[in-house]
Amino acid sequence: MLTQKRLREVLHYDPETGIFTWTKGARRGKLAGTVHDDRGYLKVSIDNRRYPLHRLAWLWMTGFHPLFTIEHKNGDHGDNRWTNLRIGVGSVKRTHSAPYPEPTQYRWVYQVGDGFEAVIQVASEMLNIGRFATAEEARDAISQAMQSALAKRRERASSLG
Repeated sequence: MLTQKRLREVLHYDPETGIFTWTKGARRGKLAGTVHDDRGYLKVSIDNRRYPLHRLAWLWMTGFHPLFTIEHKNGDHGDNRWTNLRIGVGSVKRTHSAPYPEPTQYRWVYQVGDGFEAVIQVASEMLNIGRFATAEEARDAISQAMQSALAKRRERASSLG
């Protein structure tokens, strides 16, 4: 499976523009990705495997392969700016995700292989908190992230007067 380290060896991603460029060989500096379907998704081949660029943007920014479907907020499948990408609410990506994420007894905690992934929703966006050794560690990380998000919201509200 492609790692963030390997991805960064072969491609550069600009989160503000959503553009990927090659970093090595004859293609160095050239745009990466071609449209391979009628829906307009850009894809690229790395190590003999084809990847959609919006999913590579997620890997680049978070260090994790997304367990969920990644949506383009503006509906333009070629617009891979980081601010235009979000986890599809309520949708679990079933293809190309091994192992399949299993819900746990804790809300927003999913078991993936021998680890646990924590995901929260803040202001209608799904945020990947990270991967943890135990479900309890993931639950605690979610609690801290939610408290932090609430504190930031309160700060903004109080600064507005």
